[in-house]
Amino acid sequence: MTIAVGTADMISVSEHLARSSAFVVMEVEDGAIRSRTTRARGTDACGNHASFLEMLKGCQRVLCGGISEGVENLLAAYGIESVVLAGKHSVDEAMALYLAGNLATTTDRVCVCH
Repeated sequence: MTIAVGTADMISVSEHLARSSAFVVMEVEDGAIRSRTTRARGTDACGNHASFLEMLKGCQRVLCGGISEGVENLLAAYGIESVVLAGKHSVDEAMALYLAGNLATTTDRVCVCH
């Protein structure tokens, strides 16, 4: 399985998917991370949702701190499940909790753009 984590600083999970300037993409096999790469884009400005489809190509899930319903539906149409964290975490902490089955998530789909 390939899991992406949205980030704006390469340390913490982005509070909103559309403000992610990069995605840390991890190949997971048998509950362990087998590879880790970064896919970056030129801006962290909200609004260029079409670029997410290309950046998340081959991913089955994306972890983020928030997402709009429209983007969630767009990703789902391409087979990418969004997982919204219920709290703030670093990229590494979120993945460790996710792989252990202990990541607190929420069904709230909130766009935090101003």
